[in-house]
Amino acid sequence: MRAREVVRRIEQAKCGEERACSRLRQRGSHIIFECRCRGTVCVTSVPDHGSHDLGIGLLRSIERDLEPCLGEGWLTR
Repeated sequence: MRAREVVRRIEQAKCGEERACSRLRQRGSHIIFECRCRGTVCVTSVPDHGSHDLGIGLLRSIERDLEPCLGEGWLTR
């Protein structure tokens, strides 16, 4: 999965009826996201290095970072 697809899924992810995640900042090619939901704040970084696919370990790490806010398996829904 490419970084742009992961970014799109994070930006469209919802917690209940409202969107939970937003871009906090970008430094170079890394986009930092913050999610606020259910009284929890989750932060993750997505590297955007062009057209390369992200590794399975990195995808799992991003998913794990946002699980407290978005629920288990949110990336594959």
